[in-house]
Amino acid sequence: MKKDSQSRIEPIGRSLAGIVMLLVTALLVAICVTTGNESMWLFFLFTAVYWFPLPLIGLVIFLCNLRMKNTFQRVIVIWGIINILLCGLAVLLEYRQAKAIEADTLINHYTKYEKEIWEAAEYTRSAIDSGAWMRLEFDGHKVEMFHTKSADGEAEHHWRTEGRIDADSIGLRIGLTPEEIEGIRQRLHNAGCISIELTNYGSADSVNRYGVMHSIDDYDYFIVGRKRYSMGMYYYDLLRRPMSDSTWNNLLIDDCIHLPVCDTMVLEYGSPAFGSVCYPGKEEFIERLKLKKR
Repeated sequence: MKKDSQSRIEPIGRSLAGIVMLLVTALLVAICVTTGNESMWLFFLFTAVYWFPLPLIGLVIFLCNLRMKNTFQRVIVIWGIINILLCGLAVLLEYRQAKAIEADTLINHYTKYEKEIWEAAEYTRSAIDSGAWMRLEFDGHKVEMFHTKSADGEAEHHWRTEGRIDADSIGLRIGLTPEEIEGIRQRLHNAGCISIELTNYGSADSVNRYGVMHSIDDYDYFIVGRKRYSMGMYYYDLLRRPMSDSTWNNLLIDDCIHLPVCDTMVLEYGSPAFGSVCYPGKEEFIERLKLKKR
């Protein structure tokens, strides 16, 4: 009787073990594929209570079958090794993504592609109507978002999550032809960047960025998006006029989300998901490079 019950339970146990191992593999593959993807990390964050126990259960199943007395156990052990390798790959990809947005790496990228970054900015400035504002972001060849404000003050906001973006018709409202939108995309691609925001604030003394007013003594500047990471975004703020000492000190000491690098370029960090968030590692970077108040 006992053997009969065992013979009935064993296939069920093996099936459950196989399902768990499959789910662990699927989870690890999803993490590897979506590393750095903002929307997917939001998904993982809000569903953590469901998927977090899976790797632990999978590890227990792996350890329980290390004796490899039969074919099933050998399959589970090999499967477990594959999952461990996938876990290592996920950690490596996450490390590489994190490394790519360190201040030193961003500065090195800017130094290497400074000409291309400024060319993309100036090309966009020459194409857009005078007095208009825009923020344009690409995902490969596709427009990810396109926010505009025409010279007469009419604003539009378009996100891909709301449906297909007809970038051509939107661009025409601020003077951009389809060919110019493609020209912007190509130049951003050549610069290793994904978005651009620009305007001429004239004599404005402050600018609203992510709901916070920032003092801007030096106007007519560009914001070029370098890279998205998790739920944040890293930018190069390009100033067409060298910033004053007061602006430098404001950005260095009083401003949380900016990190001034030189008179015409400031690193910026933004997190639309959480609002104003301090630039990661800003204090350590300032101390290491001995950046001083002017």
